[in-house]
Amino acid sequence: IMKRYYIKGKMKKSLRGFSYVEFLIVITLTVVAAAGSAFSLFTFYRLQETQNGIRSIRALLRDAQQRSIVQERGLYWGVHFENFSAGRDRFVLFSSADVAPTAYTTTTVIYLGRTTGFIQPATTSMVVFDKITGNWASAQCPSTTASTTVRVADIAVYVYCSGKIQ
Repeated sequence: IMKRYYIKGKMKKSLRGFSYVEFLIVITLTVVAAAGSAFSLFTFYRLQETQNGIRSIRALLRDAQQRSIVQERGLYWGVHFENFSAGRDRFVLFSSADVAPTAYTTTTVIYLGRTTGFIQPATTSMVVFDKITGNWASAQCPSTTASTTVRVADIAVYVYCSGKIQ
């Protein structure tokens, strides 16, 4: 509450306290700053979740490739990407006796974060690596430019015929 008093015929304001308008301005600025921080934090969280998913995909692809190169258990190794219309997308490390498996043994299952999902492949996709060489075992190979793409948000992972994972 502001007190007003007169000194020699002039009206003066007391310097004690804040007016209601000043209080509302401070509260409004605080709310705007908090909303901006929350939005930035949510954006940062989504970006980190996407980048963690991409790192996990690359790591699992390299793991499958290494297991194929060393012929672990004498099997082919690969990663199966599953894009679900409802539910969280996932990718699966698997082994199979066949280079084009119709059935396989699941070793590891990793789910993408709740706010991320595969853009590519649209439904499911499988990457199988050749024994010893670690090359991508695909009918599209031996073309040197052929590749398969896994995309999460705007970040892509490419697997080339040569086995290069980028």
